[in-house]
Amino acid sequence: MTGADLLVRELKARGVTFLPTLCGHGLDPILYAAKQAGVRVVDVHNEQTASYVADAYARLTRRVGVCASSTGVAHVNAFAGLLNAWFDGAPVLLLTGSADLRHLGRGAFQDADHVRLAQPLCRHAELVTSAERIPYAVHTACSAAMS
Repeated sequence: MTGADLLVRELKARGVTFLPTLCGHGLDPILYAAKQAGVRVVDVHNEQTASYVADAYARLTRRVGVCASSTGVAHVNAFAGLLNAWFDGAPVLLLTGSADLRHLGRGAFQDADHVRLAQPLCRHAELVTSAERIPYAVHTACSAAMS
């Protein structure tokens, strides 16, 4: 079982049935795991749309809306819906792809400090560096989103 498989399993256990995203760099393992687990991947026009879909789902259901973005600029593009959710208290979880951890801080593709960028808009922001931490990270993030 890969980290992506574990992530999708944790999301599915929390009732996540679909994942809006603009398919892109850094997300392939998650998208493949979602397909294998029966979680529908909804490929949208841009990251803003993905985050607005998660926000709308959260508002309508009062459950955590989940979306995914690729690295760098894609991460920042998803902030539109994330900020909207923040202002109105809608529980949204943004998953962001990443370059290989060994290459972070060394000029990897669109290498950015995603956690520090997201912190002003989130109740919880974390870089998960090991697969073993994924269940706890998902629990913590979903709990924070719903608080």
